[in-house]
Amino acid sequence: MNAPTAGQPPLSAFVAFLRQRLERRDDEDHVWLPMSLGFGLIASLAFLVAVFRVEGTIQDDARMFLSWMGRWDDPDLLKGDLVADYWYSVSPWLYRAVYRAAWLVGIKPLVFVKILPALLFVPIAFFSYRLLRAMRVDPLAAFVATVFILNVMVRDDIVVSGTPRAFWPLLLLVGLDGLARVRVLQVALAQLLMAGVYPQVALVMAGVIGLSALTPWQRPWIDLSRRRLALVVLAAVATVAGIAPFLLRESQFGPVFTFAEARTIPTFLYGRGKVLGADGSADFLCQTRLGIFAGGCKGLLDPRLYLLVLASGLGPVVLLMRMFRAGPNSGARSPLPFNLLVSSLICAALSAAVLFKLHLPSRYASGLLLLPYLATLPVLSDWIRSRLSPQMLIERYSGRTLLIGTGIAALAGVLAVSIVKTGNALPGDRELIAAIRSLPKDAVVGGFVEDLNFSPVLTGRSTLFSRELSIAYEKGYYQKVHRRMEVVRDLVLTTDASVLADRMRELPVDALVVTRDTLAQARIPATFRGFFGADLVEMEARAGQNGPTLVARLAPDCTMGVYRDTVMLDAHCLVREAAAAR
Repeated sequence: MNAPTAGQPPLSAFVAFLRQRLERRDDEDHVWLPMSLGFGLIASLAFLVAVFRVEGTIQDDARMFLSWMGRWDDPDLLKGDLVADYWYSVSPWLYRAVYRAAWLVGIKPLVFVKILPALLFVPIAFFSYRLLRAMRVDPLAAFVATVFILNVMVRDDIVVSGTPRAFWPLLLLVGLDGLARVRVLQVALAQLLMAGVYPQVALVMAGVIGLSALTPWQRPWIDLSRRRLALVVLAAVATVAGIAPFLLRESQFGPVFTFAEARTIPTFLYGRGKVLGADGSADFLCQTRLGIFAGGCKGLLDPRLYLLVLASGLGPVVLLMRMFRAGPNSGARSPLPFNLLVSSLICAALSAAVLFKLHLPSRYASGLLLLPYLATLPVLSDWIRSRLSPQMLIERYSGRTLLIGTGIAALAGVLAVSIVKTGNALPGDRELIAAIRSLPKDAVVGGFVEDLNFSPVLTGRSTLFSRELSIAYEKGYYQKVHRRMEVVRDLVLTTDASVLADRMRELPVDALVVTRDTLAQARIPATFRGFFGADLVEMEARAGQNGPTLVARLAPDCTMGVYRDTVMLDAHCLVREAAAAR
């Protein structure tokens, strides 16, 4: 088609330009790839503005993985701390290495966690577009799908988290792109990095790599070429090398809970670590932490479940079927999305069969999140464009209408990647956090207070437990943390000085942080109640019948500080005053 001449009216020139862009052309990467990268850059800048807008915030889940990194600045901090030791042990080796590298060049972990997601959006856009083009998706459709993927990345709690899961979308796209192009070193490097930061998706990708050797649409049905064999073997070596540090480490916190044990533990049923129904049932489809659709639906009767199945499964099946009738006009085609679907479901099923031993099925189904955009959306794009030609648009609508429509679509795309959900949180009482940070380095704090979710990451002081960091997975960690909760529960509810003295001997704590409501009503705060069974209500009722609790009576003489909704008490003072009151 001829390019618009300099003498054409602006609207006519725009219509000609639009017609060229809408035609099914395979030579416009110079237009749509920079556009994709531009949208990735918009997402990065929007994210940086959002996370640095309010000082002192930190990403919700990053509080766990950053809880021990204060040791890099001061090796004397958090020595022998249970919480810090545990979260260090479960931080993947590559994740630790990336943050360590940033720290070595002067970027603190609390700052780098805000920068990291912004560094990932542009590469995600690049490899998303590349992968789609390798799957023979036309440039315009590849750009549209990339914008959709960026929209998911800036709004879902994945890349923006700054945790190990932030890396899997990029590394999965890199691996799939390398597989589509049969790039041996690219696939092996992606696998090594993926296995080192998010091994569950690396195992899924290993299955995709193995399935890529099956080629039933051509003879022979199994690809045993030297390049394919080199790719499979080197990727397998890279996967093993990346996972080996996890397998070889000696965990002081194992073993993991069994399914039977989880059904008897309150936090698995309705507390912080809820993955089962209140009756102990397991929903492997829709449950937020357990299901393969991770909260996207509410059970078998929810229509959204069937929309998710259709969106995730239709495109991969169609793209695979097109491999059997490949031709110049067959549109996008590739077996990779189908292989990803199959490998994800197999790995998720294996994880469900030995629940908790291989973590949760939802982790292995992470890649399903991308399938509607990598597979179903290109198929839908082909279907629409086969019925709606550019010429029909030009004949049916005026140039001004097309200009307005294009402007609206462009604005929608920009908004889709710039309205960012950071997931960042801020302490409710910064003065309390500052007070804890001012305690001696070896001080230990504890209590049923929400702001302790920000300790030790913002305070650098050992913390008995917090709601966010009390994850029930490995027995050696959670059982100790839960015992600490039981001791603090007894401390704040008892009216008996001997009970207080006995519990304090068991608990190494210097500062006890208590909410005003707990002092006034002898009641554990709502956000912590899910860690305890039904007997908690009975314990609170008994405490209320005997008048003010002992801690409430001793609080005026042992107060270290009074804050918005909380009181910090000197634990050693409580012991002395309780002994004097006996």
